[in-house]
Amino acid sequence: MVGSPERVPALPVTVAQIARDARVVDQLGASVLHVHARTEDGGPEWRPEAYEEIVAAVRAECPDAVLCVSTSGREHGDLERRAAVLGLEGEAKPDMASLTLGSLDFATGPSVNAPDTVETLAERMLAAEIRPELEVFGSGMANEARRLLDRQLVREPLYANLMLGGHHTAPATMRELSHLVDSLPANTVWAAGGIGAFQLKANALAVFAGGHVRTGLEDAARLHHGDSEPTTNSALVARALRLAAAAGRRAATPAEARAMLGLPARAGGAYRIRPARMPDDRRPMLRVLETVNMHRVPSPEMHDFDVGEWFVAGMGDEVVGVAGYRILRHGQGLAGKTTLLAVLPARRELGIGRALQRLRMDLMRDAGATRVITNADRPETIAWYERHFGYRRVGEVEKLHEFGLPDVDRWTTLEAPLA
Repeated sequence: MVGSPERVPALPVTVAQIARDARVVDQLGASVLHVHARTEDGGPEWRPEAYEEIVAAVRAECPDAVLCVSTSGREHGDLERRAAVLGLEGEAKPDMASLTLGSLDFATGPSVNAPDTVETLAERMLAAEIRPELEVFGSGMANEARRLLDRQLVREPLYANLMLGGHHTAPATMRELSHLVDSLPANTVWAAGGIGAFQLKANALAVFAGGHVRTGLEDAARLHHGDSEPTTNSALVARALRLAAAAGRRAATPAEARAMLGLPARAGGAYRIRPARMPDDRRPMLRVLETVNMHRVPSPEMHDFDVGEWFVAGMGDEVVGVAGYRILRHGQGLAGKTTLLAVLPARRELGIGRALQRLRMDLMRDAGATRVITNADRPETIAWYERHFGYRRVGEVEKLHEFGLPDVDRWTTLEAPLA
């Protein structure tokens, strides 16, 4: 809401940037996407036409994700402006909308949410069948959720974002988190996020306390407190997933999130890309790689799957595509190095390979890499990289092991900029 590209270079502002970030974090594992519309000069926008364009673009990339819009009054306090987005209909209607349950002070100034404004917004969300995303900054707001439920202005299951670490709101402690959860109506689905320096702590508390996670550039511009460089939405989501893995948990799919939140099901795409899960995905990944003779992992040609980042494309319970990459130090900067990319022959007309390549280029760029290096041995693959992704040939390197085309003993090295 208050961020700017000058302070946070990776902040998505345009419709294309918002849709791009939505696609990347959706494929990383985020199932609820909270968006803000912007004016041409980058400021907060309230007009429903602006949100309609964003909803269409995001749903084109993430058809089954839960889409949440903002009714914040920090910049536009007028009730009708705040509620205008709730009038969207049909495919333009969002699944959820934010509803801050009381007034509070931010470091940048007050956010006024008078009781009658909160009630009216809740009434309009109920009438429009848009689920409120209850923003809770203290126990008084948690109690307001009970009052709204008693008055039948909201319906179960409730969803609450518990925001910790503000200057004048709930601190980021386990005691306060436990108190807020206990103060909410029973069976409320809750997530916790931290403001600024408290993002990591709040996310970790939520993961290990059995809740869900809110994260992103709206709340934290840096990955760690004191970092000199701003972060990205993808880095913040990836960190939340690492916390979940340490706790023995995984990210909910959009279908699972919709069921938890009482939202109607939406059809996804023909396939879904997600991070690989070891050891469960190891055998299916090798099955895909075997179709192109790249299944000897580990070998002199390829590290095991514990090196770098790996993604799979699935159709139902079947893994049909595999892609990986890692980040290398190159001089004073960083370079991305792709590892393997393969799709089952019967699924190669669905655009899965291109989607996997697009995702790993986005993630390498987000990690700070300025160029990507790839080795390939098939003429059609080399031409594909050149035609679709701006690669150029820069040399050759001898193969170390039987890998790929058995009658080709050298890799063609290609590079592309990650602008």
